[in-house]
Amino acid sequence: MTQITQHFEQQKQFLTPLALVDLDDTLFQTHRRITPKPDFEVVTTDKAGQPLAFMTAVQQNFVRWLMASCQVIPVTARSVEALLRVHIHFSHGAICSHGGTILNPDLSVNAAWQAHMEQVLSDYQQRQHHLMHALQEAAASLGSIRTWIVQEQDVGLYVVAKQNIDPDAVAQPLFLPELLERLNQKVLDGFYFHLNGNNLAFIPKPVSKANAAQFLLEQRADQDRPIIGFGDSLSDVAFLSQCHWWGIPKQSQLERWVHRNIDQQYQTHGYFGDYPEID
Repeated sequence: MTQITQHFEQQKQFLTPLALVDLDDTLFQTHRRITPKPDFEVVTTDKAGQPLAFMTAVQQNFVRWLMASCQVIPVTARSVEALLRVHIHFSHGAICSHGGTILNPDLSVNAAWQAHMEQVLSDYQQRQHHLMHALQEAAASLGSIRTWIVQEQDVGLYVVAKQNIDPDAVAQPLFLPELLERLNQKVLDGFYFHLNGNNLAFIPKPVSKANAAQFLLEQRADQDRPIIGFGDSLSDVAFLSQCHWWGIPKQSQLERWVHRNIDQQYQTHGYFGDYPEID
């Protein structure tokens, strides 16, 4: 046994790591993206109580290890209502609605963050209604969409445009990227955008997983506590970057992006390393 191993064996007290973890496509997948197998476990249900998302056997073991080893805080685009339909008991709080809402460990709404959101989003409330109207107009010649404002505690957090899919159609192309290009830049000023399948979210810049994670870590993280993170999408990188270590699931959007860009950089420069900045 090495000296450093002996040192760790003798240390009986340590700070339990804090884990900031995305949920959908990180810990589980919806039935739309996978074909459930007998050893899969139902982990979320829809509003009617029907199975909606599943964990593979590997994911089940990962979640058990994570919950036993860390203080786990979900960081999710899910609303508070949708989070409560996840069959995993989170007892250290949560970040919901792309960062628009923070829950305390008892799942009550964090009053300080809520007051901050009400202040920074006051100018966005009417603009979100204007944006929904602009979306319907722009989509008139493209196809059918539904739009709504995601609200928590009577505050409009962001707008969603959902392309209606014909269940009988063999293949139906998504037109949401084209819809985004058709919108007047003035109505989009101050928003950023997250495309996930047939859902396109228009999110005010003050609302972000990263902003909420920064606030939560300032309140909850000891200076020496290890912070680890897990996420699957490009939009998760900002909050993951606040962690000491972070990881990504196999075959995720983020993994594909990393491999593609590593290959492109190697083909351009001929080596792995720090590459010169491109103006």
